[in-house]
Amino acid sequence: MLIPDFDYELSLLPPGTRYLLGIDEVGRGPWAGPVTLGAFLLDLKSFDLDLFQKLKVRDSKKLSQSQRETIVKEFRKLSFPFKTFSASSQKIDQQGIAFCLDSLLNSALSHFSGSFDFVLVDGNQNFSQEYIRAVISADAKTFSVASASIVAKVVRDLKMEAYHKEYPDYSFKDHKGYGTKKHLEALKKHGPCPIHRKSYKPIKKLIDTKH
Repeated sequence: MLIPDFDYELSLLPPGTRYLLGIDEVGRGPWAGPVTLGAFLLDLKSFDLDLFQKLKVRDSKKLSQSQRETIVKEFRKLSFPFKTFSASSQKIDQQGIAFCLDSLLNSALSHFSGSFDFVLVDGNQNFSQEYIRAVISADAKTFSVASASIVAKVVRDLKMEAYHKEYPDYSFKDHKGYGTKKHLEALKKHGPCPIHRKSYKPIKKLIDTKH
């Protein structure tokens, strides 16, 4: 398992960087619910490596739900600056997932404008801005992006659990909208609900078949 390496993280940054904004998204692939982007601001001058290692900050997919929630509680307790941004399934259907993710990234940059020196993003995009760098598997390799992935995952999961109460037939609390066998069986039985992404191929195919 890859764990974040702070020396590697520092090697990605221009000299003199103090405030680093890590950005990651959660929920690009699910058939239902929002896509959520997390942004987490690190002050490298006061960064406590021992604390982040003790909390086991790493790629959110490598942590249990209870571990992620414990980490976010500690982040809040210590007043770390972070924020999440979401686009609904309706916006994804109307504008496309790529456009929504670009919009969420711009919202994050605007929200933290003037607060950061450099930005690390998980992925392989090419950015025209010199102050942004995309790194493949940055959520597994860097503390800033791992932290962003954790806060995004916690917020999105809580939203999907709330949707479970509203639409209990689909078991959203179990699969969080991802395309599991159980989810597909519920879709075939009940059809899509208002938070399903109707532009996504499995849902679109189901709708077309019923029509």
